Amino acid sequence: MAEEEKCEECGKILKDKSHEPYCQQCDEKLDRQFDTIEDNISIFKELLDSEIEILKRFEEEDIEDLFKRVYKKLVKEEGGLKQESILVLNKLKKTFNLDESGLGLDNLPKAKDVERARPKEQCPQCSKKIKEDFNLCPYCGHKLNDDFVE
Repeated sequence: MAEEEKCEECGKILKDKSHEPYCQQCDEKLDRQFDTIEDNISIFKELLDSEIEILKRFEEEDIEDLFKRVYKKLVKEEGGLKQESILVLNKLKKTFNLDESGLGLDNLPKAKDVERARPKEQCPQCSKKIKEDFNLCPYCGHKLNDDFVE
């Protein structure tokens, strides 16, 4: 008797093999998560570690298509690729060993030591909430205003 195959996500026995290795419900759930991740990359210019773990469940072709779509959206933004966009694309590229030239895209510029844009009410050092007009962070002492002389 052959061993029954189970959904890798929920453990249900797979009767319908069209969504292998997932059952239909888990396949649909993962597809929704994939779409949400694409939106987060395109809109918020971020890729969380938890989202990377979800993306690892997808086939290489799916990740390549995601990279191409996001790349093309971000390049078309007013002013072209911004530093935040370069960072998130490089993270996706590095995590999944993608090659722009192999995907028919221009190479990404290098973005070294680029800080993400932060809300004005947040310390870039400790991320604690602060007032916009502070010169120093009251929590960690980070200098917030370049013109400030101690």
